[in-house]
Amino acid sequence: MRLLWLCNVAPSEVRQAAGGRPGSGWWLDHAFSDLRKTGVPMRILYPEETGRGELDDKCSYATFRRPDRHKYDPAMETFFRQELQDFQPDVIHIWGTEYAHTLAMLRACEKAGLLDRTAVSIQGLCTACARHYTEGIPYAVQRRFTFRDFLRQDNILQQQKKYALRGEMETKALQITRHVIGRTDWDRACTGFVVPQARYHFCNETLREPFYTGRWRYADCEKHRIFTSSCVYPIKGFHYLLEAFAQVARKYPDATLAVPGVSFLDGGLKSRLRRDSYHKYLMELSEQYHLGDKITFLGKCTPEGMREQYLRANVFTLPSTVDNSPNSLGEAMLLGTPCVAADVGGVSTMLNHGREGFLYPSADPEMLAYDICRVFEMADRAETLGAEASRHAAKTHDPAKNLADLMDIYRLLSGEEREP
Repeated sequence: MRLLWLCNVAPSEVRQAAGGRPGSGWWLDHAFSDLRKTGVPMRILYPEETGRGELDDKCSYATFRRPDRHKYDPAMETFFRQELQDFQPDVIHIWGTEYAHTLAMLRACEKAGLLDRTAVSIQGLCTACARHYTEGIPYAVQRRFTFRDFLRQDNILQQQKKYALRGEMETKALQITRHVIGRTDWDRACTGFVVPQARYHFCNETLREPFYTGRWRYADCEKHRIFTSSCVYPIKGFHYLLEAFAQVARKYPDATLAVPGVSFLDGGLKSRLRRDSYHKYLMELSEQYHLGDKITFLGKCTPEGMREQYLRANVFTLPSTVDNSPNSLGEAMLLGTPCVAADVGGVSTMLNHGREGFLYPSADPEMLAYDICRVFEMADRAETLGAEASRHAAKTHDPAKNLADLMDIYRLLSGEEREP
C-alpha cells in the first residue's frame, strides 16, 4: 500500500528534515510516528516554501505555495495531478475540509479516477465557523476597524466573510467526496446533509505524546486558577469567559485566569497599532470588570508547557462558540484536569455532563461561572470528575486502537480488505 497525505501543516519530523527547524509538537505527530512504524510507504504534501526531499526510503515529502485560505488557485490542481502521477498512491488521505487545497486535490483525484481511494478527515467546518463567528460580540465591535484592521482590511465582519468563502469551497469539496473520516455525532450530522452519498468512517484522534503521562491532583494544583487554551479569535469564546470570570472573581477574589499567547492588555504604541478589533474588545472587557491584574498570559507554550498548565490549574475551561472535537479538551481530560466546556458541536461526544465534567450552554456566561464555582467548591472531590474523564479520554485517544482503525480504513480504500 502506498499512502499519500495532504496536510495543512507537516508533521514535526518532516518540518525538521525540510528546514532544519525543531519539531513543533503538532497534534498530527503521534499518528504519523505510529503509522511510520508500520512500514507503509508515504508521501507528505503540505503548503510551505521548502521544496521536496526524503526522510528515508519509506517517506518522502513535497511542498506547494501556500495559497490564500479563502481563494481558489487552479495551479494547485496541476501540482497535485503531477504528484498523483509520480507517486502512484493506493490511498489518498486529506486532513481537513477547511482549505482551498482540499478542493484542488479532490478535483485532481476526480480527474485521475481516484475518488474511491480518497478520504477526507473532518477537522473544523468553515460553514459552521462562519455561522458562529460573531456570537456574543456587539455589532458596533464587529464592524469597527482598528489601525491594523484598516491596513489589512480584516475586521471581525470581514474575517467572518472569509470563513464563509472558505465554507463555499468546503461545500464544493464535500459534494465530490466519497469517503469521510470523522469522530463525533456533530461532524457526521453536518457532513451527512451536505454529502449524503459519502461513506462515513469513524476514527478517533491520537493526541500529542506528552499528554499520555501525568495526572492532575487537587493537592498539587493552584487553587482557583482557571486555564483556557486560546484567546486568538472570536470562536474561541474568550469574551464569554471574561464575562464569566468577572462573576467568579466576585465570589473568589483570589481567582486567576491563565491563557497562552501575548497580552492584549499591553498599552505600548506597537501593541496598540497591531491590535485587532477582537483583542481591543477583550481589553475593554478586562478594563470594565477590573480583571487585568488577574490574567496571566503565557506566551507560546510547548506541549510540555501546556501539560504543566493543565496540571497546575484548578479547572480547565473550553468556552468555544463552535468546535468539533477540541484537542485541548481531550488533553485536559487525559490528564484528569476538571473540565467545564461549552456544549457546542461534538463536545458532548467527548465529555459526559455531570459524571466527567460540566457542559453548559455556550451563550450563557452565567452558567460557565456557575460551573467553574462548582468545581472550586468540590475541592479534592473534583479528582473523581477528573478520573472519570481520564478513563473516557484514554479510550477516545487510544493510540493503538486509533492506528488500527485508520489502517482498516486504508486497507478498505486500497482494496486490500473487502467489505465485511
